[in-house]
Order: sequence, then structure tokens, then C-alpha cells
Amino acid sequence: MGRIRSILADETGQTTAEYSLVLVAGLVVGVFAAFVKSGALTSMFKEILSGLVERAGG
Repeated sequence: MGRIRSILADETGQTTAEYSLVLVAGLVVGVFAAFVKSGALTSMFKEILSGLVERAGG
């Protein structure tokens, strides 16, 4: 039973996983910021909303 606990309690690779998550989060924020700055996000939402209004008969 002690061996199973030691295997489950092993944190090898934990720091690497956390570092990877931080890098992915930073990448997502960077891509989102680029979309916002370029205006692509705004135009995409405008197209989606105009399409929805059109389909609703407005």
C-alpha cells in the first residue's frame, strides 16, 4: 500500500505541466490581443450579428 501512495504522490513533471499551461495561456492572450488590435474580431462579430438579424427577418 505504501508503494501505491508513493507512486500517486510523485510530483515528477508537475512543474513542467504548470509551465506549459502558463505558456498556452500567454499564447491565447497574445492571439486574442492581435485579433482585437487588427479589428478582425469586431468585424467578425458584426457579420455574425447582421446574419442573425437577417435570418430573424429584421
